[in-house]
Amino acid sequence: MPATRISTLLAATALALAAATASAQNLGFMKDSVMSFMNRDDTGMILRNNLAALELPDGHTSTWNNPKSGHSGTATATRSFQENGMACRQLAMTNHAGGQHGNGDMVYCKTKDGWRLVR
Repeated sequence: MPATRISTLLAATALALAAATASAQNLGFMKDSVMSFMNRDDTGMILRNNLAALELPDGHTSTWNNPKSGHSGTATATRSFQENGMACRQLAMTNHAGGQHGNGDMVYCKTKDGWRLVR
């Protein structure tokens, strides 16, 4: 995948993760959520891990670990499907930080410019 496509995907996913991190840090009810403990290095590792997981067959897991922060997580491609004429993948993510554990699903679809986070 060309560097510009990777940069675009990383930027889109970074915005989604940054928004979640900022929300977690600013909203009292999310004060102790896993994303409130993540730092910039952690979110970069999550982004690269998601890209790696998108290249694996369904059911295979990619992991990340930040030895500096002690935070870690996984991404597993759980399903491949077609949507609006695009090849799409659902990722199940788990992340661990600050003694907290979080999980969620993200869907990426492949466009002419590469993988795009759609939800």
